[in-house]
Amino acid sequence: MSILDRLRGRGISRPHLIPEIGSDSEPALRFAEADRHAPEPPAHAPSARPAARSRGGLVEIRGVHKSFGDLEVLRGIDLQIAPGSVTAVLGPSGSGKSTLLRTINHLETLDQGLISVDGEVIGYRREGDLLHELPEREVLHQRTAIGMVFQSFNLFAHMTALQNVTEAPRRALGVPARQAEARARELLALVGLSDKADVYPRQLSGGQQQRVAIARALALEPKVLLFDEPTSALDPELVEEVLAVIRSLARAGTTLVIVTHEISFARDVADTVVFMDQGLVVEQGPPSRVIDHPAHERTRSFLQRVRTGTEDPDPRPAPAPASPVRQPVSGAAPERTAPPGDLAGVGSSHPPVIGADQATSRTPLPRHHSEDHS
Repeated sequence: MSILDRLRGRGISRPHLIPEIGSDSEPALRFAEADRHAPEPPAHAPSARPAARSRGGLVEIRGVHKSFGDLEVLRGIDLQIAPGSVTAVLGPSGSGKSTLLRTINHLETLDQGLISVDGEVIGYRREGDLLHELPEREVLHQRTAIGMVFQSFNLFAHMTALQNVTEAPRRALGVPARQAEARARELLALVGLSDKADVYPRQLSGGQQQRVAIARALALEPKVLLFDEPTSALDPELVEEVLAVIRSLARAGTTLVIVTHEISFARDVADTVVFMDQGLVVEQGPPSRVIDHPAHERTRSFLQRVRTGTEDPDPRPAPAPASPVRQPVSGAAPERTAPPGDLAGVGSSHPPVIGADQATSRTPLPRHHSEDHS
């Protein structure tokens, strides 16, 4: 059953290109010894049109590090996001939330670690104990399964709402024009914009533009849908119309990962809330615990300041990072490398909470290294 089938009747409810890297100059990630015998990811088939996806994808984030110059933005992120679940990511500005989101669909490359969706490593090709960055065409093919909605809409200004929604299916999947248009009209109706199909972005309000962006992301039937603060650029009175669309999607079975400052919305729609600070996962669990009864002082301080509308404090010393989790065998629970108390396993029904004085345990992590193929 497609997303359209699951959403039908509920109604309200430029692609980023990386530089193509030749085989003689591909950077590579080296695997930790324990990862060498994991199964190979499915073969890529960029020219094949993917079948309609019936459920959300399993997202696994393992030992992810990312730096910009001397600034380490992600400092060893380990998360597992269950298929069809809704994960809200909270945290102060500069905590790494948006960077983490952008690594999931390889808009940002990794310095260490790996990310997979349903077992397929994103952005890299695996050869033995190495990961080589994929060429542009294959990365773009992978992104058809991972939709993203940006805070600044990113609509094509010279295209109507309908054309914005039909562009990706026609170019990325080769969908015939009439079929793409029919699907786009259904999606615009589902987000409450059936009467705006022939309108240009400049003629739409911010909330309407964001709903077009959501319809565009849905047009490729993604397994995973990423939202990067989808209401931050909107006037307060327009926020609810976008949140209503996302609530509808949350009931449809697509895996959603939402970076947001809307605390009440996160409590209402999320299965799991992740709180990040200074590039680390500080705390995670169901909203009733993380939002209403946070275990970590940094989480409590952040939520209090958001609720009172005061400015977030200056960065504090970073909390101890979450202990990593090894890649689980399909159908099995993750194998922990530290006693209960780490933050691994976002998709579990009772995720553990980090303690303020907990000791940290780490396993070796993949690292970039250069190779001389001459």
